[in-house]
Amino acid sequence: MSALRVALAGCGVIGAKRAAALTPADELVGCYDVRPTAARELAERHDSVACATLGELFARRPDVVLVATVHDRLAELTEQALRAGAHVLVEKPAGVCRAEIERLIEARERAGLLVKVGFNHRFHPAIARAAAEVHSGTHGELLHLRGLYGHGGRAGYEREWRAQPARSGGGELIDQGMHLLDIANWIAGPLPLHCALLRTQFWEMPVEDNAALLLGERDLRAAPWALLHVSWTEWKNRFSLEIYCARAKLHVEGLVRSYGTQRLHIHRMDETLGPPALQEISYPAPDVSWQREWEHFRAAIAGGERGGLLGDLHDALAAWTQVEAAYAAGPFAAMREAVAV
Repeated sequence: MSALRVALAGCGVIGAKRAAALTPADELVGCYDVRPTAARELAERHDSVACATLGELFARRPDVVLVATVHDRLAELTEQALRAGAHVLVEKPAGVCRAEIERLIEARERAGLLVKVGFNHRFHPAIARAAAEVHSGTHGELLHLRGLYGHGGRAGYEREWRAQPARSGGGELIDQGMHLLDIANWIAGPLPLHCALLRTQFWEMPVEDNAALLLGERDLRAAPWALLHVSWTEWKNRFSLEIYCARAKLHVEGLVRSYGTQRLHIHRMDETLGPPALQEISYPAPDVSWQREWEHFRAAIAGGERGGLLGDLHDALAAWTQVEAAYAAGPFAAMREAVAV
């Protein structure tokens, strides 16, 4: 596969992960950040060039632009990169509202280029294996799933940009909730919102620190459904995804680092419905999701990904549809209306 010229807009923690995930064949041709020092430091680590402006970055003629900024800049920079003739990998949630995603879909279609949304959780090996197990039909039809994803913030969290609606678009439902919604939609298909509860109980901020969503068709007995909870008051970081099929339960625990070793438990039922047989698979560190997502996108650009992108703008649109329905039904409706103007 030919080398790719890659530019990076946003040189924070996530931008650094994206740069580190590039293959040896790729060239990081430029780094830009509103903080010049961050751009210089990352450029030095990767033998690249720090760009003072976005115009200078796009003038480097990249094949791909990685957009890893705060949420209110994601859609704008993605559209600029498309106009510059580059494919784009943009971090989730790809914008601050459904309308921005719809405009990006139109821009992508005009440009005839690819836009990958950074749903790297699809590429964690235990989650990918669990999705493949469900989609194979081996365990019978999908019944429902239950997901929990949370962390506890840190001192001063209420003063960070994620607590500022104009920059973040919202709180924990957009932060970790987007990942959990995308996984649920990938496994079960996009499910309509049944009901939602959004609260800010601990952090003094204008966005939610907890969100609980119940998804599924109200009146279809055999249709799958999902119960999801995301939290900024999960004092011990945790990720848990339980998937229930007619003949098995699949349970993913952990991600990496502070979330613990990632494990997949497959509980297989037999015809007697007695105690299930258990298969446990561990996936120790390091975190390979960033590298695997980049390799997937590289293959798609080269034309070798027959099944399309795993996590594109339409997937982001599906998650945003659920998010906006949840906000509209609760106490943060006014906040969201101000953001989406």
